[in-house]
Amino acid sequence: MLSRANPLLVALLVASQTAAAPVPPQPKPDDSVSTSAVRLLEHRKIQKELKMTGDQRIAIVDGRADVEEAFEKKFAELGNNPNATEEMYAALDRAQRKALDDVLATAVAKGLTAAQRGRLRQLDWHVRGAEAFADPQVAKKLQLTDVQQKKAAEVTEQLRAGVNRYLQGDGEEDENKRKAGLFGFRAERLKEIEGTLTADQKTAWANMRGPAPAGFNLDELWLRTEEDKEFVAVPEPGK
Repeated sequence: MLSRANPLLVALLVASQTAAAPVPPQPKPDDSVSTSAVRLLEHRKIQKELKMTGDQRIAIVDGRADVEEAFEKKFAELGNNPNATEEMYAALDRAQRKALDDVLATAVAKGLTAAQRGRLRQLDWHVRGAEAFADPQVAKKLQLTDVQQKKAAEVTEQLRAGVNRYLQGDGEEDENKRKAGLFGFRAERLKEIEGTLTADQKTAWANMRGPAPAGFNLDELWLRTEEDKEFVAVPEPGK
């Protein structure tokens, strides 16, 4: 006749097997910082909003100065080339922009604290406005539907077209009126895309972005970043 199993022994065996079971690795949270957020770090107002230390800011200043010094020599050498073309100047300008971006990316990855990087992402979303919804990180966190993502892409294209019209004059000589019109158009696009969000998504979006910055005008900084995208310095050959 078989003896009845000891309940305590069975419990101990189950517990030991459970403790020995491998724990599946947990996916790391996406704490990446977008290119647009990285580039924001070159603006003094953003640095102040992040409460960066003197050492953090000096590292950026010194890194940018090294890049500019190196490329000043390269532009001078190209200027002495009688066969220099506009494309050669443009290529060198793009290389300089890439080198400056690398300085900022290093400052973000190695110089900022985790809290500062998180706030930088928030500031980037505030500055980008409606365009932030086209960010894959935002789409994933808010679980945007295909319809919402399509709307985000449409709004982004509309804003880019609006910026192009502004830069080209848009038939209005008064720059202040053009700027006011662009900012109004931008506000309408943000309202339009936010109108597609559910109540839960709106709450999540407010929590993700955090408080709006008080130290600078979001529209003005956004426009400056858009103008920087469009501007490519191409010196005349021999200059």
